[in-house]
Order: sequence, then C-alpha cells, then structure tokens
Amino acid sequence: MTLRVRGRAGHGSMINHDNAVTKLAEAVARLGNHRFPLVLTDSVREFLAGVSEITGLEFPEDDLDAAVAKLGNVSRVIGATLRDMATPTMLKAGYKANVIPSVAEATVDCRILPGRMEAFNRELDEILGPDVEREWLELPPVETTFDGPLVEAMKAAVRAEDPEAHTLPYMLSGGTDAKALSKLGIRCFGFAPLKLPADLDFTALFHGVDERVPVDALKFGTRVLDRFLRSC
Repeated sequence: MTLRVRGRAGHGSMINHDNAVTKLAEAVARLGNHRFPLVLTDSVREFLAGVSEITGLEFPEDDLDAAVAKLGNVSRVIGATLRDMATPTMLKAGYKANVIPSVAEATVDCRILPGRMEAFNRELDEILGPDVEREWLELPPVETTFDGPLVEAMKAAVRAEDPEAHTLPYMLSGGTDAKALSKLGIRCFGFAPLKLPADLDFTALFHGVDERVPVDALKFGTRVLDRFLRSC
C-alpha cells in the first residue's frame, strides 16, 4: 500500500503549517504503532489444537500472545498470523534539503488475514484520517482447508522419512502464488519440508544476514519431496 499526503510547497526557511512530510510522518507513526485486534482463523486454530495435542501446551484466547511465545523461535511466524499487520518500510519525499515538497509518500507492507479486508480498511480510515490518500497493490488473502489427497500424500511422504513426525497446517504470513491461482478455483498448499536443528532460529534468517538452509535439512526435504511427487 502507498500512502500519499499533499501539502503546500515552499522554502524551508519559511513557516509552513501545511508540510506534507510532517503530516505523513505523523500518519506513519500512528499506523506503525497500531496493534490490530486478535483474530483466530481456522488454519491457526487447527495448528494450535495440533500443537496442544502433541505438547500439552494450552493456548487460551485471553492470553494468546504469551502462550504462543512459549513455542520458541517458531512463535515469530505464528504470532504474525494472529492479527493483521501494517509495517511501514519505505519513505519518499523531497528533492532538496531546503525545499518543502508538496507531496510525501510511504510504502506500507500490509498482511491481512482472510475475511478481514473490509474491517482492515475501516481501521485505516480511523488511524490515518481524511488527509492521507491510499493506493493499493491489492492481493486479497486466501485460505483453504487442510484435507484431501494432496494433504494425505504430504503426510505419508514426511512419515516415510521421519516416522515420529506430525504434519500440521499453519498460515503463511508471507505472499504466495496462491493469491493468483485461487482465482481459478485452484486449492494451494505450501509444502517445503525441512528437518531443522532444534537450536536453529530459522525464521530469523529470512531476508537476514547469512540467509541459508542447513545441508542435512535440504537433503531431508529433497527425499520427502521425491516421495511426494512420485506418489501423486
């Protein structure tokens, strides 16, 4: 999403109470500090129920953030699917240090839960106010049920390489091609099996320094995917 604010251009040495940069900065700060409400989707409920069955951990809705934090490194991924997110990532304004620009823009990375588009936009209205224009590159959120022949083939392929493994659904907070394919009526599942060391903070590596996958984990995943593709 692009946020755009217009103001009165002028010289930086003059008083200007209609500064687009100031108005944008205030709006971005409000949005970046806003905490959207907790929403439990079907996929997340099924994941948490599966984890409870395996580990005995409980996930009460009145203290869900604290409960999810007990999952360790994976809590970063699961926590991002408990509520909508709007993360400011880029700012653009001006062309010279002593010139107040007439337009200032910000890019916001929005991750919106299924069924939340209308409510999300209503919250944006309240947070940003009438002076902030919004321009969307809109890719609506999608969700499907965790069942069917493909799911059973995934489970079987994982169990063949790791008999003690459990296969659970979870919601991906990142973007996927499913957003386009679902418009054609195609159900999509993400399946990238990796057997990771328990002490590896894998999610911290995403777009981070030294982004990598352990070789043994990659070999495991290759074997699982080979079994999966041969069975389909």
